[in-house]
Amino acid sequence: MARKKRPRSPEPPSPGVSREAWGRVHPELDLHGMTGEEARTRTERWLRDQQARNVRTVMVVTGRGLHSRGIPVVRNEVEDLLTALKGRLVSKWEAASQGGSFRVELRRPPPPERRPPRAFESAVLNDANPALRLRAAEALAELGVSPTPALLDAEIRRLLAEGADEG
Repeated sequence: MARKKRPRSPEPPSPGVSREAWGRVHPELDLHGMTGEEARTRTERWLRDQQARNVRTVMVVTGRGLHSRGIPVVRNEVEDLLTALKGRLVSKWEAASQGGSFRVELRRPPPPERRPPRAFESAVLNDANPALRLRAAEALAELGVSPTPALLDAEIRRLLAEGADEG
């Protein structure tokens, strides 16, 4: 009896998604062939990138170390890194069923840092004659507008363009 061929999966939805990664449930980082230090550095950078993209669950593939010359180090390095990042970047992690990868739950990214708005700076406003500043503030008040520095600056510029005398 002839075997049926499996239908080929459709192309990935966007450029940059490899055929190998297409169809996986979670993003995956494969560390095969790296040294312990390379794997540690690459993993931390990749986890931070995934967190910034609001990805919550990822897979980190280390391999089981069966083909390593000497003691397998990648798995231990990644396990130490995940332990160190727990609570800050990683909310929890566990070894996958076959032992060659980790399923990692990432924390939500921190909210963007709120910076106080910069104070409005204007040479026109700073150098304006006090009488002209008062005239601009009164013009805004007549319109029922609260005179913020930016609006005062715009009104002083308008008055100057009309030929208002600074004296």
